[in-house]
Amino acid sequence: MLFTGLLILSLMILVFWHELGHFLPAKWFGMRVEKFYLFFDWPGKIFSVTKKDTEYGIGMLPLGGYVKIAGMIDESMDKDYIEKPIESWEFRAKPVWQKAIVMVGGVTMNVLLGIFIFTMIKYKYGEEKTPIKGLTYGIMVPDSSMAYPLGFRTGDKILTLMGEPVTYYEDLINPNNLLNEGLYFDVERDGKQIRMDVPGDFIEKVSPRLKAGDLLFYPNFESYITTDSSGKGFAAGLRTGDKIVSIDSQEVKLFSDIRQSLTGKKSQTVALEIEREGKIIPYSVNLDTSGKLGVLWMDHFKKEKFTYSLFGAIVPGCKAAFSVLFDTIKGFRKMFKGDVSASKSVAGPVKIAKMLGTNFNREGWLGFWVMTAMLSMVLAFMNILPIPALDGGHLLFLLIEAVIGKEPSPKVRMIAQQAGMILLLGLMVLILFNDVFSSL
Repeated sequence: MLFTGLLILSLMILVFWHELGHFLPAKWFGMRVEKFYLFFDWPGKIFSVTKKDTEYGIGMLPLGGYVKIAGMIDESMDKDYIEKPIESWEFRAKPVWQKAIVMVGGVTMNVLLGIFIFTMIKYKYGEEKTPIKGLTYGIMVPDSSMAYPLGFRTGDKILTLMGEPVTYYEDLINPNNLLNEGLYFDVERDGKQIRMDVPGDFIEKVSPRLKAGDLLFYPNFESYITTDSSGKGFAAGLRTGDKIVSIDSQEVKLFSDIRQSLTGKKSQTVALEIEREGKIIPYSVNLDTSGKLGVLWMDHFKKEKFTYSLFGAIVPGCKAAFSVLFDTIKGFRKMFKGDVSASKSVAGPVKIAKMLGTNFNREGWLGFWVMTAMLSMVLAFMNILPIPALDGGHLLFLLIEAVIGKEPSPKVRMIAQQAGMILLLGLMVLILFNDVFSSL
């Protein structure tokens, strides 16, 4: 229920602002807006009220929404007006530039919404980054990580990303780096520099086991224990600042050593030696069913904190928003090149709900708003594609009208609209089926 509720809330925000982007310029240019609906009013509507010439309502099908503008061929497939004289308040009576502004308004609002949310996040939370020079012990690469099949190993130190020096660890760990063409890393291992090339289709191979929050690799650090604000999370009375120095008589120093020492010991009892205030203290700890100690770890990394004023947050907010847009474009390019299959590239409502829920469980409302901002940018890109029934399809016909000096025939536009609707509905069914099938 939580995941579904978060999805519906996010869709309500995204759809409302998108449709408002069509509604406002249509009103400004004197067009009659007959309906403004959040969600589709099929098979019926939950609520509606009519003011002046417009019916405002909430539909029962939460897969989008629409603004019905008089004199326009859209998803309503209304063609009764075609044989009637053109009225001054109709969409078709207006100049091309006004119609184009109306059609691009939804995409514009989604981009502005994405920028606004990211800007507010930067303003409220700022940014915290880890200088790469602070990773004294390099990276940790578990056998199950995405980086392991590429040849990365625990202890490697990252020197460059695609030939460019790396300043912060956070610049390295985003899986979206895998969308870059010709991606490679330069790493230092045992005093030697090694180039790690990433195949173009690598993300296709690892995507079946990708989970929300998965990273390419992790920082390695010394084995000091910490706790959360509640004081919980300790096994067998361990304390903040304790350092594990051995497990079952095997010396450990780094977190990667601990992972290796605990491999294959799920639900077993292990003997620890703890260094506390200069003394070595023995402990016996029962591992949980996942083979973990049940403690939190202190990474000791010096982080740089960036805070922003309201206006100062605009630039980093824009960068965050457009990075999502550019990553989406890169993903589609890989899909059309055949490096990544469409079934693994496009997420439907089930996957999106899971991602929203995962982000919410991990980061609270911050996670929800980050995900909503990302979806807003993705929705903007999807809607601008030149596919009939999408905003980009309408813009394509307006471009043709501008070139030839008149509207394409209503029959041609109606056929294109119907074909686009059939295509989109078919894609939605396939995506939903893939969502459900992959979640089983």
